[in-house]
Amino acid sequence: MEKHDKEINHGARAHALLSASGASRWITCTPSARLEENFENRSSSFADEGTLAHEFAELNLKRDLKFLSSKEYNSLAKPHILNSYFSYEMEEYVQKHVDYVKQQFKAAKRQTPDAILLIEQKVDITHLIEEGFGTCDVIIIADGILEVIDLKYGMGLRVSAEDNSQLKLYGSGALEAYEMLYDIHTVRLTITQPRLDSISSWEISAEDLRKWGEEVVKPKALAAYAGEGEQVTGNHCQFCKASARCKAQAELALSTAKDDFTEPQLLSDSELIEVYKKIPNIDAWFKKVASYMYEEALTGKIWPEHKLVDGQNRRGWINETEAYNILSKHFEEKDIVNTKVKGIGEIEKLVGKKEFPSLLGEVVAFKKTSPSLVHESDKRPAMGLEQTKADFAEDL
Repeated sequence: MEKHDKEINHGARAHALLSASGASRWITCTPSARLEENFENRSSSFADEGTLAHEFAELNLKRDLKFLSSKEYNSLAKPHILNSYFSYEMEEYVQKHVDYVKQQFKAAKRQTPDAILLIEQKVDITHLIEEGFGTCDVIIIADGILEVIDLKYGMGLRVSAEDNSQLKLYGSGALEAYEMLYDIHTVRLTITQPRLDSISSWEISAEDLRKWGEEVVKPKALAAYAGEGEQVTGNHCQFCKASARCKAQAELALSTAKDDFTEPQLLSDSELIEVYKKIPNIDAWFKKVASYMYEEALTGKIWPEHKLVDGQNRRGWINETEAYNILSKHFEEKDIVNTKVKGIGEIEKLVGKKEFPSLLGEVVAFKKTSPSLVHESDKRPAMGLEQTKADFAEDL
């Protein structure tokens, strides 16, 4: 049994104060939700592109499941195809998500013939959060198992479904809505990131999910709704609208610089490690401050002791094709044109994944990037000392 709601305007989705998408922030740093109210929501090209991808994901899934006829699909898809963010590459990526959903639904129906699939389903999470709700891209329910599938179109950061607060809230809302109708003992949370060829799934028992909601979400939501609690810095700060003006971020940077170290001139290993661990958050905060002040200046804000100056005049071709036609009459092409083979990813799409190895396999090799120094909790294995020296020597 398949179900779907009426068309949803993804770009106009409502946002609760304590949104599921921002749960990793307000659960960790409870004052952040109220602090973010001081800053307007500004759309970005990445957000607009993601919105369009979700529109196509919904349409393509409904088409493939025969919820829409070809005529209906073409009519609904036409304005999206005219969108400046549209590309046929986007359709290919989105289809990976759609194919995974179909695969999971097919497996669910093998287990439970009357399994259901819900598309763009709004779920109520007011049992945990005041005015709380969320919209699930896909929900699949079979005997004993409820799966929430979420599409992430971005490619800048790989997102894991493991212990993911946003997905757990979606799962809590879905469980609350359907547990009376189905005997659900397991909630599976899945994130598809087609542009990174990543599908991440994680399971939690219905009992543990309810316990998390009661013991973690409820008290944190009460504090966050009231704007109470301590400001806490961490990876969650990177998407916080208040980050640039956050005192906790400033205190982290200043306290790191002012720490009383044991040696007056040189840091010990342990002191250096403490500084090193804080670099990513501090560096990201410095960039956010610079970006925030610049964007505010563009809107007319006058910053004391600073001014917005005009950009430099740099020459550029008004019409590159016309310039080429003029130059080609007087010079050889090699003297006026720079050429470079496109990246391997683009060429692979041009040639095709199946044909690529036989056609270009002999001229493609894997190149290692430089080693990275990361925390021991990172899942990658540590390099041996000899390997480290060998790789370092290759970079010299």
